[in-house]
Amino acid sequence: MATCLVFGGTQFVGKAITKRLIREGHEVYVLNRGTREAPQGSKALIADRNNINKLSAVLYNKTFDYVYDISAYTPEQTRNAIQLLKGKTKHFIHISSASVYLATDDYPLDETSKTGINPIWGDYGANKYLCEQELMKEYNQSKFPYTIVRPFYIYGPGNNLDRETYIFKRLLNNSPIIIPGKGENVIQFGHIDDLVETLIRISGNSKSLGQIYNVGDGSSISLEGWVKMCAQIIGVEPTIVLVDANETGYLSREWFPFRDVSLYGSTEKLLNDFSANQKYSLFEGLKQTFAHLLKEELIDSYTMSNVEKDILERRGYSINVR
Repeated sequence: MATCLVFGGTQFVGKAITKRLIREGHEVYVLNRGTREAPQGSKALIADRNNINKLSAVLYNKTFDYVYDISAYTPEQTRNAIQLLKGKTKHFIHISSASVYLATDDYPLDETSKTGINPIWGDYGANKYLCEQELMKEYNQSKFPYTIVRPFYIYGPGNNLDRETYIFKRLLNNSPIIIPGKGENVIQFGHIDDLVETLIRISGNSKSLGQIYNVGDGSSISLEGWVKMCAQIIGVEPTIVLVDANETGYLSREWFPFRDVSLYGSTEKLLNDFSANQKYSLFEGLKQTFAHLLKEELIDSYTMSNVEKDILERRGYSINVR
């Protein structure tokens, strides 16, 4: 049995890794502000991780085999964690993001691709990049035992972001789906269960110390192809409207779950180091995800946004939905 700490632990990725660790019989502490209930079987540590004094108080005299940092969104949060856990953990696993990669036409991205502050991802991507820099600096100075994982788009049961559900709602309500550009930008997904399996597999493995790994299903798909795959799973014919985002007067993220850019990469390093084959293809993963959703709730909760209505009306569509 290992003693584990999960920063976060109450939403999607954090909840999934916490539940997996508990099922495997580990002692699991969950650290957050206490605004959501920690998973049953875990031990709650309540603190605002931005306040190093409060963080120090709840971590005092505690050591952990493995730490999973799901909720580091600023470099200060990472610095605080490093300061308080240096010498008190065997392995610190940081969940970063593929948004740390700089804009490029050289795909697929791999772990050696250039990283930095990419304006398209805003503060989120900038801060994730700066969190990584803190870990790398500390590794160079003291061999702080980190591993960074960079997931692409994560999906699956429990996703708190309105991504796959966004499309399923519109398909079930026979509503047009507006896709930016020609729908040709390419993205990559990874199922939540496969991400958790990857985290378990690298935990405590010395080969992963000081390393960075892309995490995803190893495939890629166009934005239009993703929508059509969702429609195939439901068994409906989608109404797809392709628009130039620059001509709408809105950012694509105001009416579509993703930005109008490509984002996909290679997961060969992870596969080579850990034989980490993904269990779910995108089709099977979306099918499994849809099976876990309440279809009546998806239908009833759907409301077309004013942005969607404006874009569609300007293209001659008659809008007669909520």
